[in-house]
Amino acid sequence: MRVIVDEAMPLQVLDPLRLNKGHSFAHVDQLNWKGKRDSSLFADAAAKGYEAVLTLDLSQLESSEECRALRRAGLHHVGIQQGRSAQGVRGIARVLASLVVGMPYVLQDLQAATGQRIVEISLLSAKSRREIYDRERDASRFPYWH
Repeated sequence: MRVIVDEAMPLQVLDPLRLNKGHSFAHVDQLNWKGKRDSSLFADAAAKGYEAVLTLDLSQLESSEECRALRRAGLHHVGIQQGRSAQGVRGIARVLASLVVGMPYVLQDLQAATGQRIVEISLLSAKSRREIYDRERDASRFPYWH
């Protein structure tokens, strides 16, 4: 599947996305399409053989003009809800992690789809995903460390 990555998505997502063998991903910056109106972007992407658009801009689905353009282009719309909690380095990390986990399943589902689909990927939560131990205070937990 050929996926165009919208300009709102950080360029850093490309390398992890490309781990999905058999699929190709191009960022609008690479195509010199940055700043292009979404309705034109959808039409041009479809004309170039892209099958899906990946974006952080879920507001595209709230615009009747953009929805019509998306429908006409026949592209799948894959979005990730980032909200205000996913900003800066930590925000990029959460978006990257969410895409690494979610895209293999999304791509499989879209390849099996018989029509156009809208996909919303859940953003991984910002809660702590680690435990840190002090080898002195937690010596009983790791008896062979000493």
